[in-house]
Amino acid sequence: MSNQDDLPTLKQDDQLAEPLRRVSYEAGMMLGLEATRDEQAYHRRRLTRHQYWLHGYGTLAGLHVSMAPDSHENDTDDVLVRLQVSPGIAIDGLGREVLVHETYCINLRQWLEAQSEGDLLEGFDGDTERLWLRVSVRQKDCPLARQPVLTRKLNLSTDAVQPSRTADSVQLELSPELPPGPDERFAPWASHPPVTDAVPGLTAVEQQTLDALELDNPAAAAQLSLHARLLHALDAGGVATTNLADELEAGARLLLARISISTPDPVNVVVNPQRISINNLVRPFLTTASQLAWLHRQG
Repeated sequence: MSNQDDLPTLKQDDQLAEPLRRVSYEAGMMLGLEATRDEQAYHRRRLTRHQYWLHGYGTLAGLHVSMAPDSHENDTDDVLVRLQVSPGIAIDGLGREVLVHETYCINLRQWLEAQSEGDLLEGFDGDTERLWLRVSVRQKDCPLARQPVLTRKLNLSTDAVQPSRTADSVQLELSPELPPGPDERFAPWASHPPVTDAVPGLTAVEQQTLDALELDNPAAAAQLSLHARLLHALDAGGVATTNLADELEAGARLLLARISISTPDPVNVVVNPQRISINNLVRPFLTTASQLAWLHRQG
C-alpha cells in the first residue's frame, strides 16, 4: 500500500485540536455513508486521544530488534545478515496501537544496495567512521477484502471494486539517521514540544503552597512543581500538534532501535556482525501500573 493511501488516516489522527462529533440518531432520519464513517471515527479517535494524552508513546512489550547471525569468526568477511523485529505491542507517536504479531526481517545487504549515496550520507559520521541507522514503526491502515461496488462516475469501469474492510497494520522502517544529542527534558507527547524545565511564574499564594509542601514532603513538592509546569505546557501551540502537513509520517513514527555499522565508506559497507551494534534501550518505553506495582514490591 502506498503512503498516499494512508494519508487520510494520518491527517485525521493528527488533528488533535479538532472537537469530536458523534452521530445523533433519530427515528426516520436518513443516514448515509458519511454517518457510518463518522460513527467509526468518533470511537476510534477517542481511543487514540486517550492513549496519546494519558499514556504517551513507546514500547509496551516485545519489538526487540536483533540480527542473525549475531557473531562471526572475523570482521572482514561480507556476511548475509538479517535484521529482525520480534512480535510486540506499542503506541506510536499519534497514540495509535501498534501490534506486530509475527517476526519481520530484512536482508541488510539488499537494503544497503537499494539506498542512494545521498541517503546513506545522512547517517554517516565521518569522525567515528560509523553508519547510523534508525529502526522505527507506526500504525498503518491496510485495505483488504475488495468487493464489487456501483461506479460513482460514468465510464470508470464495469467492474469497480472497493475494499470492504480496513485492517490495522504496521509500517516498519529502516532509515539512515545520525543519533541526536542527549535531551533530558520531559517529553510526555511525541507530537508536542517537551515540557519546559523552568517553573513558570507563580502567584504569591501558589509559591507559598509549593514552599510549604517542600518542607513537609519533598517528593510531593517535586510532583506539584511538575504539575505547575504542565499548566503551561500547551501555551505555545495549544492542543494542535507540531507536525507539518508533509511530515505526518515523521510524527507518527516510534523509535525501536539505533544501529551502527563500522565502515570508512558508507557506500561500500562490509556487512559483518562484528562490525554491527544494535541499541534497543534508546527507545521510549511505556510504564504501566503493573510495572510500578512490581517495582514497588521489589523495593
